[in-house]
Amino acid sequence: MSLGLAGQLQWVSVTATAADASRLVVLEKLVHDPAPRVRLEALRALAKVGTGRAAELALGALNEPMDPTLDYALWLTINDLSEPWIAALQSGAWKTEGREKQLEFGLKAIKPEQASRVLGQLLAQHPLGRDGAGPWIELIGSAGTPRELQALFQQVLSGGFDDAASVRALKSLADATRLRNIRPDGPQADLGRLFDSSSDSVRVEAIKLAAVWKTLGTSFGRLSEIAGAAGSSDAARTVAITALRSIGGKGAADALAGLAGEGKEPAVRWQAAAALAGLDLGRAVPVVVAVARSLNDEPVAIEFWRRVLAVKGASKAVAEALPASGVPQSAARAGMRVAREGGRNEVDLVVALARSSGLATDTQAFTGQLIRELAAKAATQGDPIRGELIYRRTDLACIGCHSIGGAGGKVGPDMTSIGASAPIDYLVESVLLPNAKIKEGYGTVMVTTRDGTEWSGTLARETGQEIVLRNAAGAEQPIAKNDVAKRDLGTLSLMPSGLMDPLGEQEQLDLFAFLSRLGKPGDYDASHGGVARRWRLYTLTHTDQQNGRGNFMWESPFTDRSWAPVYSLVNGRLSRSLIQEATRRSQWEGTIALYAATEINAAKAGPVKLKLDASAGEVWIDGRKIGGTGELTTDLTAGTHRVIVRMDPKQIPDALRLESDGSFVLN
Repeated sequence: MSLGLAGQLQWVSVTATAADASRLVVLEKLVHDPAPRVRLEALRALAKVGTGRAAELALGALNEPMDPTLDYALWLTINDLSEPWIAALQSGAWKTEGREKQLEFGLKAIKPEQASRVLGQLLAQHPLGRDGAGPWIELIGSAGTPRELQALFQQVLSGGFDDAASVRALKSLADATRLRNIRPDGPQADLGRLFDSSSDSVRVEAIKLAAVWKTLGTSFGRLSEIAGAAGSSDAARTVAITALRSIGGKGAADALAGLAGEGKEPAVRWQAAAALAGLDLGRAVPVVVAVARSLNDEPVAIEFWRRVLAVKGASKAVAEALPASGVPQSAARAGMRVAREGGRNEVDLVVALARSSGLATDTQAFTGQLIRELAAKAATQGDPIRGELIYRRTDLACIGCHSIGGAGGKVGPDMTSIGASAPIDYLVESVLLPNAKIKEGYGTVMVTTRDGTEWSGTLARETGQEIVLRNAAGAEQPIAKNDVAKRDLGTLSLMPSGLMDPLGEQEQLDLFAFLSRLGKPGDYDASHGGVARRWRLYTLTHTDQQNGRGNFMWESPFTDRSWAPVYSLVNGRLSRSLIQEATRRSQWEGTIALYAATEINAAKAGPVKLKLDASAGEVWIDGRKIGGTGELTTDLTAGTHRVIVRMDPKQIPDALRLESDGSFVLN
């Protein structure tokens, strides 16, 4: 009687007396079986064979469709078979030609110290080309010795890479030092030559590497020039200021003090003042106070205070130095918010800012009875339509911290079904008293680094070499473990208390009404997928065409500032008001077209169905027109594709909604 697939898998996994060759014959077939579960079980069975041939068969699974579960199973298997696979690589029994994808996966799966044993041999067989193709640049960073790092550095300096590969190489060199404390074995002062690169991206990464290596003490003047020059990009200015703080010393402090002085460009001044606080807090406090008195843009003020209060002891020092009056309310509100977010509760600073700006110090005492009364009012008097617009306000930053339907921030808990799973009084309490009940998995992690910087956030992920926190702004902050001086689990929520202070009672009731509807049937149920929620909007003008930007919508990354990010409403509609608000351009520029872009991921090649629900618009994918409104079908290759809805600026639809049986990229 022949065994079924399940029986064959069980046999090869547990039969100790069967010859490896016989087991491998069976597994060679099963690792390519059409059923993903069978392939997964075959991969784990191969781990028990313990030979180079078993590793070869396991890596062959990459020729079949993969998913996260299969990826993890293969990662485990290659780790189990790492030594026999390395031996096969060293002896030449495992040929690399035509198996570049398998080689990349295998080298990234095993431990860096194991990969380093074969990296030199492999690089001799695969010299780095100008485009840096393959996994080699990143592997040198994660597993290379000082000799390989030096060769990589020299290839950048000599112009042996194009700009994109040079950027990757500089990042890889920084990671080698930051995570493994390893650097090239040759001189590093020549890095300063790249500060004048014609490529801004290369220039930025070179300055970042200077901050990591901290060997360019004679370059204070050059970094200061870059930070203060009108011709420098915003990115170059920011990293130059960061590099000055990281390199440290009196020369760096003098340079930062000069950049933070009165009369300097505001964007440079506030960043330099915050960086100076990290080097010399006593010297920086008067400058920080002066900058705070000049800030009227609340989002900028929030970022300023976040950087300043990350410095140990800064809160107390600034609170004592604040004047009795003169701080703009926008700057004070920002400071009060930051002083109570991220697991902080800097009461002295909150009181000082309130006094100096004329704001109220404390919110009312939210007793259990008051919370129940607000909940009852929200249920009967709150308007969820208005509440959704309040939820989207940038000063509250709800979208930046929480996701709905998978789209949005990942700092706090997902809100998709919060209204259906929690009573309204619980929601009211959670917003007004965020420290009362902290959901498991969202506790604040507090990390102090060796330079006295205090980082806080939820734990995004952790490896053997680094901790990655997701901070209150939703950004990921990687911290090398070898740079950690102290790590604690905070007792306060990352969400600041007093967040509702700027809202009137009706606005609060509307917000609570909206939250209480989430997950319930109707327009506030985002639990079903298949709808585009994350969009990037772009306005094409005659000036753009004259400047050669006619194909911008296809060629530019979504990180380009010309794209305006926006999320659809919970019901999946992108309304006319959202489109118009996000695509404001100068009135004298003639508008040719509006583009709403999103991305869709096809798991495998084949037909994909779409439906554009709008009064007007055209659907394009990867530069190819698919059709207009209604139901559409097109063939796509496996992978991620850019989808654009093109609109006539004179006929913007009341709303558009795009559905698909594919998977939209949400974040």
